[in-house]
Amino acid sequence: MDSFDLGRLTDHDFETVCRDLFTQILGVPLEIFPRGIDQGIDLRHTTADGRTVVVQCKHWPSSTQAKLIRQLEKEELPKVRILKPSRYVVATSVPVNTYGKDAIQEKLAPFVRTTGDIYGPDQIVEELRLRPEIVQRHFRLWLSSTAVMQTLLHQDTFVRSSRLRARLSHVAETFVPHQGFEQARRTLDQRNACIITGLPGVGKTTVACMLAAGLIADGYEVYEISQDVGEIDQVWRDDVPQLFLYDDFLGQTTLEPSFNKNEDNRLLSLLREIESRHDKAFIMTTRDYILEHARQRHGRLAEEEITGITSVVHLDNLTPDVRALILYHHVYYAAIPAAEKRRFAAPQVWMPIIQHRHFNPRIIDRTLALRKYAGHDIAAAMLANLEDPRRIWEQIIENELSAEAVHILEVLFTFERQAELSSLEECWMWYRRALEFPDEGRLFRRALKVLAGTMVAIDEHQVAFHNPSVADYLRHHMNLGRARLPELLASIGDATQIIQIMSVATGHDAEALLNRLKACPGAVADAITTTMETVYDSPSDEDYSMAQHLSWILETAEDLEYPPLADYMMKRADNQLHSSWPSHLVNLARDMRGSPMIPEAYFEAFAEATAEVLLFEIEELLEGEHWPRAYETFQLAESLLTASAVAGVIERLVDVGLSTLQELCTRDETKPYQSGWITELLSFLSDHGAENELHDEFAKVERMLARCDERTAKGRGYAHADAGRRRTPDTHWGWTDVEALMNKLADSA
Repeated sequence: MDSFDLGRLTDHDFETVCRDLFTQILGVPLEIFPRGIDQGIDLRHTTADGRTVVVQCKHWPSSTQAKLIRQLEKEELPKVRILKPSRYVVATSVPVNTYGKDAIQEKLAPFVRTTGDIYGPDQIVEELRLRPEIVQRHFRLWLSSTAVMQTLLHQDTFVRSSRLRARLSHVAETFVPHQGFEQARRTLDQRNACIITGLPGVGKTTVACMLAAGLIADGYEVYEISQDVGEIDQVWRDDVPQLFLYDDFLGQTTLEPSFNKNEDNRLLSLLREIESRHDKAFIMTTRDYILEHARQRHGRLAEEEITGITSVVHLDNLTPDVRALILYHHVYYAAIPAAEKRRFAAPQVWMPIIQHRHFNPRIIDRTLALRKYAGHDIAAAMLANLEDPRRIWEQIIENELSAEAVHILEVLFTFERQAELSSLEECWMWYRRALEFPDEGRLFRRALKVLAGTMVAIDEHQVAFHNPSVADYLRHHMNLGRARLPELLASIGDATQIIQIMSVATGHDAEALLNRLKACPGAVADAITTTMETVYDSPSDEDYSMAQHLSWILETAEDLEYPPLADYMMKRADNQLHSSWPSHLVNLARDMRGSPMIPEAYFEAFAEATAEVLLFEIEELLEGEHWPRAYETFQLAESLLTASAVAGVIERLVDVGLSTLQELCTRDETKPYQSGWITELLSFLSDHGAENELHDEFAKVERMLARCDERTAKGRGYAHADAGRRRTPDTHWGWTDVEALMNKLADSA
């Protein structure tokens, strides 16, 4: 086991680690005593005959040996003489040499028996190396491991995103394990994948980062996914431990257009593949109401592959002791004056925060990070922000920032997740021209510099909101009509931007924004028609296409109650019959059916033409003996086909299915990723009375599937044989313990 940076621990961390360590070294259970009533005791054990063993913990990593000796002599020695312990042990994070140990032993004799009862950081680290179970039990101690920290923060080989490295550094300082984290870790251990959901700011990303930290330390490379799961294909490497981290995979504010691309099918296939691997892991986060919205629109997201890996972080997970630790760690590491830190030691300051009904780690973090906007009383600002989270950004955005900076934020809000710096500047200039404001590049660069690091993050010429709470406030800002919508719409240069605006407007609690868009439908329609050339028809049916975009245009026409937009969609739809993927044509036809804006005669003609295209596609696939794709296309097309056409396709599917079954029997085994369609094949043949035609082959393939399932289960067991090795024990604190913890801030210097 390598070394540990004890300086990264808080006073509380150091004390609890010493309690567990010296309980083993001394062979007696030790109690922790609250500051202020300890009479010189940090840790104590009292024997049946009244003898007392005391361990004094001095966590001063930036102090000197001379200061430690003076403090022990002046402050602790008088208390020790009154206590008269039978044994007095000193544990300190201050480096102590031979001279220092001799001096301490001499001044504290006879209570310190020998210099062997004085433990400096080197001795403490050496004892911890001999006891890895203690390191594993203390998550924050494990994080201070030199190897772990170097891996997390300094090795680009393991962490491929500079933004993620910076986030891990901050999270590693302030993270507090809790029930929701343990549940998510169990899910990841068992399934190789986990979706972490919860309310905004409850700590989903923090949990994801710490799960990632555990895997990174075990040698996994981590890749941060920013757009869609297709990015994973580009970086996937067989036989290399890899973790894919997809934060806000359904968007930060509502269901974003990136999940309108058959990505539900692709996500399910990917999850099945990852679950069968011993060297891959996938962590996703999303807000609970966004996931529910996605399930309503994408029924496959309600399947077991998704529900079985979903782990919810509730505010109930943040018990009083966890809340206290969250507040303590954030204040301890905050770049605020020592006097402000000491104020948080008072119960009248910390108790209202910890007990607040809207307690939220993000608000704690943001208030401390934006201390210059909090005034002189940071604790009071924190309480006010908990009461109304919008206060964090409202004062800054509406009153402190220049118009140029606010316009950057408004334009950035129209992008899905992030924007190319050049695209952001170009749209900003168009917006400013529409507003009849100066649009010089120097104004843009100066305003962006003000926003950088606080409200936006810039990483390799990509600009994104620094924190989801900024995007949340911008949504409120738009909802209240504080942006000039017609001019903002005129600045749009890409179809994804108008999709983003409409997605927000039709999502959670944005009725006012939708009504404002309804008041200027022509501006929305202009933004749609002028960006049509930016819609990319992918060579893969799993990606976005013009046909899917037309479905979205029809939906937008209905949302805005604007028939001219539906007329435009119909004019463009006829051109898609021979240039779009069949599955996308089917979805477009289904969206037309029953739409109040589509004439019945037009729908019937389009559906008939689509059915002809699909029948041709199915026959081509069957001639090529591509049964899985043919069956998938048939399932899509069935509702558009006549009864006679359905019967004819089923007959052909049975014939080719039997041929496919015979081909499968020539193999020794099957791959885990093939098990889904092979199971469908057997079920289809059985449902249509073809099982007995090739009885032996049918049985052989069933045995192959069973062996494949068995290998997959063994693979999961191998991958996680040591799952739970870093479990954090449950804690059951009382208010006295919380008070003892917060009292430690009184020593802030």
